[in-house]
Amino acid sequence: MALPLPLKLPAVMKHLGVLSDAGLISRTKRGRTVSVELVAEPMAEAMAWLRRYERFWSATLDRLTAFVEEDKR
Repeated sequence: MALPLPLKLPAVMKHLGVLSDAGLISRTKRGRTVSVELVAEPMAEAMAWLRRYERFWSATLDRLTAFVEEDKR
C-alpha cells in the first residue's frame, strides 16, 4: 500500500508517470526516496484557455437549459 492512499504503490507510480509525462509534476530521486513537486505553469495555461471560452460555454449552456426546461412544460 502507498499509505495514506488506498492504492498499491505500482498504481501510484503509474499515475505519477502520467502526470510527469504531461509536465504537471517533476520528480527527483535520492536513493530510494522519490520526491514529487507540482509544476503549476501548464495548469495555469490550461486555466487561461478555459477562461477564454467560459463566456461562450456559459451562454450556450444557459440556452440549452432554457430549451430543456421549456420542452418539459
